[in-house]
Amino acid sequence: MASKIEGYKKNSQYLRGRLAEELSDQSQPTVSEETRQLLKFHGVYAQDDRDLRRQRQRAREPLAHSFMARLALPGGRLGAAQYLAIDDIMNQLELPSLRLTSRQSIQLHGIEKPHLRDTLKNLNHSLVSTLAGCGDVERNLMCCPVPSRDPLRQDLEHWTAVLSATLRPQTRAYAELWIDGDKAWSSAEAEDVEPLYGPTYLPRKFKTAIALEGDNCVDIFSQDLGLVAHPGRDGTIDAFTVLVGGGLAKSHGVEATHARLAEPLATVSAGQVVALATAIVTVQRDFGNREDRRYARLKYLVEKWGLSRFQATVRERLDFDLDRPRPLHFGPLDDHLGWHPVDSQTGYIGLHVANGRIQDSGPVRVRTGLRRLIERYQPEIVITPQQNLILTGLPLDCESQVHALLTQFDIAVPSSPMVRMAMACPALPTCGLAITESERVFGDVLAKIQAIWESLGMGQRPLQVRMTGCPNNCARSFMAEIGFVGRSLNSYNVYVGGRDNGTQLNRLYAENIKLEHLVDTVQPLLEHYAEEHQAEESFGEFCQRLVLPALV
Repeated sequence: MASKIEGYKKNSQYLRGRLAEELSDQSQPTVSEETRQLLKFHGVYAQDDRDLRRQRQRAREPLAHSFMARLALPGGRLGAAQYLAIDDIMNQLELPSLRLTSRQSIQLHGIEKPHLRDTLKNLNHSLVSTLAGCGDVERNLMCCPVPSRDPLRQDLEHWTAVLSATLRPQTRAYAELWIDGDKAWSSAEAEDVEPLYGPTYLPRKFKTAIALEGDNCVDIFSQDLGLVAHPGRDGTIDAFTVLVGGGLAKSHGVEATHARLAEPLATVSAGQVVALATAIVTVQRDFGNREDRRYARLKYLVEKWGLSRFQATVRERLDFDLDRPRPLHFGPLDDHLGWHPVDSQTGYIGLHVANGRIQDSGPVRVRTGLRRLIERYQPEIVITPQQNLILTGLPLDCESQVHALLTQFDIAVPSSPMVRMAMACPALPTCGLAITESERVFGDVLAKIQAIWESLGMGQRPLQVRMTGCPNNCARSFMAEIGFVGRSLNSYNVYVGGRDNGTQLNRLYAENIKLEHLVDTVQPLLEHYAEEHQAEESFGEFCQRLVLPALV
């Protein structure tokens, strides 16, 4: 039997449902469960302030309802005018911060229901859409963020744009609701079609990323569909090696759910990649699990069928053969931070944004400083897969002025590789899936680990630490050298043994550890590494060699 959400999609008239009626009803601060699910396809989550939930429930008061809007920014790119428009909207709504995501997007939290439609309308007038920011469709398509006039990098941006447009939902419901207004919201309109997705879309979300071989900043093996670009003799992209079946989410207590790395499927020419990507999406559409959403991601279909059967089914939908996948090689993670020249006249600067939170907090005024920089230099903005920002198109002769402005607002690129590589998800109080804290406690945990690391003389060695408030893994903790994953209130599972270039999953080291004991749990491992590691061995490799085998 199909899941309840499948029924919502089937009966929604291509994502319309009762959204118009319920969003117009201001007597209720939120919406029904069916509308909550359909709103995700429009890039909107219904949330409430979980810090206040219990208190309000005891007082028999309504929950502190609000909405989160997630922008669709292929490759994490937006112009200066678009960023300033987003900042203006934050001022209008009195939102203190915005959140950069690990999929190179932006989330605006705390939008109250009366302001939701105008907020999305204003975003779209600035040419920023939220369509497919969430939902059972292709999510924000990721790409290595490095800006360059190099033909290879230009090609990466080109294919990101083409694939995003190809895999985007086509329903008119989005424009009717958020752009054109009620006058267009009519059942008398001609019937919609979704040539790629059909009326029930995909069984579950679908994530795609494009990487350049050698630079795995997008965590290509964690994706449903990964495309690794190979350069040709003319300096443009000659071919893509295609990976399928990655995904990091699991459910605690359900052993059959698990994180999984994507597998190489084939190598195809650049001109064939759109057709192959489309075929893979349609195979997932037609054969993915629509009965149990815990097993609905592509990784479970690939695992159930095996790669040979999956490849054969994809091949039936193509008019060309699939070549054997090329071997892939990736170097250490490049965070793309700091100042870099692009050509003889311009450069870019990668700015560290702790946990992706753009705000003014005490002396560190990231939000104000960024606005001043963007107003003055009008750069293009690129969000990185590590929740940081790149400002590009800056004149080379302004480097000292840029650094002076950053210093004025106490914005700095950390010298510690550990801090530069760290990530945490938002978790409480906004995320409805969060089991426990992440972003709000991560800074303290990281600082204590960093102090130990430096006391051991390891300060300039990379160490990748990530935290998520639940096993859905938005900060990709299952790929980290040390991953903390929310297990129960104030408790975490500890995973170790990933590689900092994103080519290996970590493994469970300790279960249900209280927050106050996390650092004590990993400290002996750090000390063991300092004493016994081999010359070029990373912490993750050390754990795979000596620590994890001892647990079996």
